[in-house]
Amino acid sequence: METAAPLARLLLYGGTMLAMGQGTRTMLAGRASARASGPSPAVRGALWCGACALLVAPLLLLSLQRQALELPLAELPALLRDTTWGRGWLQLTIPCVLSALLLPPRRTGTTSRLLVWAALGVSVTMGGLGHAAADAQWPLASRLLDALHVAGAGAWIGALLLMLLAGAPVPEPTGADRHGEWPAFSQMATVVAPLVFLSGVGSAWLRVGASGPAEILASDYGRLLALKLLLALLVVALGATQRRRLHAGAAPRRQVVLVELCLAVLVFTATAWLTGLEPPGA
Repeated sequence: METAAPLARLLLYGGTMLAMGQGTRTMLAGRASARASGPSPAVRGALWCGACALLVAPLLLLSLQRQALELPLAELPALLRDTTWGRGWLQLTIPCVLSALLLPPRRTGTTSRLLVWAALGVSVTMGGLGHAAADAQWPLASRLLDALHVAGAGAWIGALLLMLLAGAPVPEPTGADRHGEWPAFSQMATVVAPLVFLSGVGSAWLRVGASGPAEILASDYGRLLALKLLLALLVVALGATQRRRLHAGAAPRRQVVLVELCLAVLVFTATAWLTGLEPPGA
């Protein structure tokens, strides 16, 4: 039970990341001078894994909630119909299913836009089962910051992962290719990465702002939050070095991209665990 809930949330984050990333990458390819390379076996496998994650995660969350409440199966309809948690679960599940159905097929402009909207729906409704749902003082701000954080991270890290798996063409060493897929991604990430970081800081402030530094670091939540912020800073810093290389016309370093993605996975994992911990002073 202790590890199942973070695993369910991690599956949800992973599926949303791939959905946002796929939709974003297809739209970026439309801006590039050449379309993105066709779906490789690695990309197809990742998209099917993302679709499965978006279907499994809500079912796992529902099963865990039923076990925690010790409810028989016959009372599940009442749980979903009559409780705040149940209504939040239904609101989350609908865009999850839509995203899962739209994720694996071959992309067109219309399906990509629909996929992005469905993934945004997951990002918005995800807050209904987390700390944002319990924020009585700033409910709208909490939900908005959480949605921006999840959706932005998905567009940024998800597109980066899929581009790496697809072997997206790198810019010419002369720097002549200013409209390729990597430069288009770099322009998007320049806007999205700071938004992701700042929305995460804002969300963290709403959770722990009333507590002092000593109280924050004395809690499991505070220590894990500090680790997440440190890892996020490293991801942003690595992304900045890659942007400078692209701006100079050099190819992104695959090893650095891999490290950036590994750190991002650690950030997602920390976030999945944070959602299940009580903030200090709660």
